[in-house]
Formats: sequence, structure tokens, C-alpha cells
Amino acid sequence: MNETGIITCVALCMFFEGELVEHTYKESMADCLRAKRVAERNIQPERVQFACGPNIKAEVEYIEAKGETAARTRILRVIEHGYEDGEYDGGRY
Repeated sequence: MNETGIITCVALCMFFEGELVEHTYKESMADCLRAKRVAERNIQPERVQFACGPNIKAEVEYIEAKGETAARTRILRVIEHGYEDGEYDGGRY
């Protein structure tokens, strides 16, 4: 059974032309920074920026393990990300 809830978590956020367009739950800041480096190497358009948000308030879904599929947490929607327009570009994370 899948459950939903609202938590504060670490997430890799992708911004396109100043708008948050994608977000992925990460277990830790180290995992997020690793994924950010990979994403920046593979997706290099000038208008896309990636940021690791340490305090993302989000509605998440906990998906149970089934067969060979591992359990995971998926962000359904970001409620609050704490970034100001342009702050994520060249910021701390």
C-alpha cells in the first residue's frame, strides 16, 4: 500500500527560465550533490539550472517494494522550496 504525507526533505530541483519544473527526492545532501553533478554534465542548456534544496517542504508518496522493485519516496508536489528567482544560479548548492 502506498502512503502520502507532507515532509521536509532534500531534493534535486531543476529550474527552467526561473520556474521550478522538476524535483527528485534524495536521501541525503551528498546523494543530491552527486546527482546534480551528473545532471549538469548531461544537460547543459543555458536556461536550465540545478540546485540541491536541503529544506524542501513537499507532499510525498512512499512506494512499497514489490518483487524486484525497491521501495522509494516520490515527490508529488513541492509546497515550498525557499529559492528566490535566480538565487539557485551559482548559489551555495
